[in-house]
Amino acid sequence: MDADKAGRVKMWRMSLAVRAVVVTYNRKALLVECVQAILAQTTPVRDVLVVDTAATDGTREHLEAAGLLAHERLAYRRLESNLGSSGGFATGVLAQRDGADWVWVMDDDAEPLPDCLQRMLESPAAAAPDVAALCSTVVGADGHRQALHRGTLDGRPAPLPEAAYERDAVDVGFATFVGLLVRGDVARELGAPKAELFMWADDYEYCLRLHGRGRIVLVPRSVIRHKDLAPTFSTRRAKAFNRLLGWDYHATPYEGAWRNFCGIRNYVWMKREHQGLTPGGLGLIVAQFVAKALMYDERPFRRIPWLLRFARDGWRGRFVNMPPEEWVAKVRAGEV
Repeated sequence: MDADKAGRVKMWRMSLAVRAVVVTYNRKALLVECVQAILAQTTPVRDVLVVDTAATDGTREHLEAAGLLAHERLAYRRLESNLGSSGGFATGVLAQRDGADWVWVMDDDAEPLPDCLQRMLESPAAAAPDVAALCSTVVGADGHRQALHRGTLDGRPAPLPEAAYERDAVDVGFATFVGLLVRGDVARELGAPKAELFMWADDYEYCLRLHGRGRIVLVPRSVIRHKDLAPTFSTRRAKAFNRLLGWDYHATPYEGAWRNFCGIRNYVWMKREHQGLTPGGLGLIVAQFVAKALMYDERPFRRIPWLLRFARDGWRGRFVNMPPEEWVAKVRAGEV
């Protein structure tokens, strides 16, 4: 690219209105690192909206102590109750899409490298009229690629082959909400992520709708760090099956089983709503979740009836979310 053209591209990129959305819950230290990384991008964002989904760890005070609440490009909105990550992203996208050329969404445990946004916007895909969204390569805190954040949705979510990351750009079927950059006009036409899902599969579902407006393109040279510090949990059965099968799956403690319940409900609903799930397909999904519980998870026989109940809710399009803290209280009281 000659110097004049490069200069015009840079001026165009710098003039774009990129509005960022960060959803947070009880991870105030990671949130500050995320926001600081967004504000330090080599291509500046117009503003950042932090959506606090009723955190209980002093998130607002921590932002204030870090000097971020007074930052001219940062807005903070606290929800009255915990609506999950889905409710947070729905709130944020609805608030930020007006006046935006692009809407950039991520969780609080994301940290875009300084040129992350620049590399996406200088990609030829950013100027292509048939592109609805862009995304970056996701790496962990150790720098290794986290392949499950970008992939295909043919039948079931699957990561991209290694060779895809050697290209300048590649179409993907889905990108999780770890740095998804959505074209502003598409965000305005499409509406928000589905708030009722609470957690899990909201990004898959949103990407399926995005494909109705255009392509989702991965720009491999753009990198975002994902610092999910959730502790791993295992059972003896999980360790045995991993050794036997050569897998690396983690178990879910019973106090965290609500995640599995949201997962099966949302996945069943998404598959039926967008991909014509049949009763036979429903049976296969249920069988997979039940098998995982039996092979890996804590108290599998207690959770299986709940999995069946939530799968039925997904088939019927019924969304009744139990707040995580309520589920934990019931588990500790021996009520479930």
